[in-house]
Amino acid sequence: MKKKKVSLRVIRRISFYYEALLKLNLDKNDYISSKKLEEITGVSCNQIRQDFFYLGISIGKQKKGYQVKKLFRELKKILSVDKGASVIVIGAGKLGRALAQYKLFKVRNIFVTALFDIKEELVGSKIKIGEREVPIYHMDKLSEYIKENPDVKIALLTVPESAAQDALEKVIENGIKGIVNFAPKILKLPKKSKGIHLVNDCIGASLYKIVYQLYH
Repeated sequence: MKKKKVSLRVIRRISFYYEALLKLNLDKNDYISSKKLEEITGVSCNQIRQDFFYLGISIGKQKKGYQVKKLFRELKKILSVDKGASVIVIGAGKLGRALAQYKLFKVRNIFVTALFDIKEELVGSKIKIGEREVPIYHMDKLSEYIKENPDVKIALLTVPESAAQDALEKVIENGIKGIVNFAPKILKLPKKSKGIHLVNDCIGASLYKIVYQLYH
């Protein structure tokens, strides 16, 4: 049976539901209502029920809601969290290290395996991520590293604006398929790129949007 193609809007809401369950830290045998999910996520309970119906999540009980254990299982399948993801960070400055050490990556089955930079004072050092020590390599080692670690398909870009487009093109050339760009610049995929997924997640742009909405 062909897997249903889910729109990115739905995936975004599903990620909110999954995050809510993580934050609540409920017992697996507990139940949670769509109303409770609405309170945490801001998504209406009607929309939540519609999303679950659309995705074939029919594990709810009237007046009780959804069993946490089963809901977790279904949401993990949809988000592919159960498969896990190995990630590299390009740019080992303050933002890069902060992202790499994000505590909730582990419960999301996301593992930062290495960082890359060009600064001599950073290259060759390691950062502590939980119980692991993760190395910082020079960018010159990127191609070799990805060849030796073919499971790494995702890169987070935390480099300066001036280096962002070059960094994007370099990770794509070396087989990276998913990129999240945190540099303050909207990046574009090279014309011949196929099967590459790029998200421009400029922190500054999000803040400007909030400021604008506050004053207009």
